[in-house]
Amino acid sequence: MRKASFILATALGLLGPVGCFAQSSGDWLPQSGVKSPYSPLAVPTMLKPLPMSLTELLNKGFKVISTTDYSGQGVLLTIEGRKQTVLCVLTAPNPQTDQNVPTSRCWALN
Repeated sequence: MRKASFILATALGLLGPVGCFAQSSGDWLPQSGVKSPYSPLAVPTMLKPLPMSLTELLNKGFKVISTTDYSGQGVLLTIEGRKQTVLCVLTAPNPQTDQNVPTSRCWALN
């Protein structure tokens, strides 16, 4: 019993400080142009529009790598497949507008 209590106390003691590493701000990365040794340069990046939907890409074997909210207007997904990384925005139907079907827009990063 003492050994289990010791292990639990040690685990909680080690995991407790981990909470301070979590970021609550949505934009915690250093901004471009800020005078900081950690501020990156803003470098032009290719975003090649793709004529395929998110559904078509997933059906071709692309896998979802990450998702995040896109300014309340949909979901931003990062997908990978066929040696390509793609960003897609998935927009749900909105009864307040004339959009009555889900849509997606996708761009290749490489």
